[in-house]
Amino acid sequence: MAGKSRKISFYRLSIEKSEPIPGTRTHRIINLTNEEIENNFKIIYENKMRALGNGHKVTDVAISDGNDFVEVLDYSEHHAFLQIGQPNPANTVALRDKVTLETENVPMSANQLLEWFTYCYIDFTTCIVSYISISGAPRVSTLRNLFDNTFLHEGGMTTKLAAIMTRDVLETLVKKSTISKLTITVAVPEDQILSDIGLNKPQFAEMKNVRTRTATYKIVGRRNKSLFKDSNLLEKAIEAIKTKFGGELKGLSANAKDANEKSEEYDLLQENFTKTVKFERDDIETLAPNDFKKILVETYSANKFDLVRYSRD
Repeated sequence: MAGKSRKISFYRLSIEKSEPIPGTRTHRIINLTNEEIENNFKIIYENKMRALGNGHKVTDVAISDGNDFVEVLDYSEHHAFLQIGQPNPANTVALRDKVTLETENVPMSANQLLEWFTYCYIDFTTCIVSYISISGAPRVSTLRNLFDNTFLHEGGMTTKLAAIMTRDVLETLVKKSTISKLTITVAVPEDQILSDIGLNKPQFAEMKNVRTRTATYKIVGRRNKSLFKDSNLLEKAIEAIKTKFGGELKGLSANAKDANEKSEEYDLLQENFTKTVKFERDDIETLAPNDFKKILVETYSANKFDLVRYSRD
């Protein structure tokens, strides 16, 4: 068999804590150290997870539309290997015989559910997460929710999983002949939202479960005309945008092309570091968890120097 390929993505795990400044009504944001982040994981592992008969530990994780499951298959020496699962309805799958092509229902008891899952590997010495993409499995955001479900309300801590970026995409953009659009997304304070959309405070208060408030600005050039006479002006514009909005800048992208090319969008904040790995066989569903761990650890170790270099605190 030719073997199947899967993508491994890398993320920087970080946690911010809001602390009041004595004598004031303001707060300051503190970034937890890698050791403190691992201590938070230990609290979840030791106090929030249920021990299984095979020695693993597991917990359910609340997400927007239900629950996922995080099972710790191995945790030792500052490294954790996790299985992240998502329940799926039994009526969407069946067992098919590869020879006869006959199908039959999956045998299940009333208390059982089908679960699609994938794997991730965490090195707490760097707080870099290696996550392998498998169709139908949960997103890596379940890992963020694992921490937030415990510490967001109890300790006022916010967990972030930032995709590790590889290169300055600006170097590519300045060589393009036409830059046709800039898209800027920024976090917006409540009073500005109220003013812009015409709601009063009582009406805004009636909106429940508001997670973010953002505004998006699109600057679009004339057809086949560039927004900038000089590519250096693009660099200055991006620098000015980043300086003005700082941490409130949530998205920044540009559409650009050369002659005889289709316009392509370039994310100026995210250029993800990923690696495509090839398994030796097509039926990867028959691989054991340790097979996935091996390929995650080997891929992470081979790229650790660059991952650490590209990581941003």
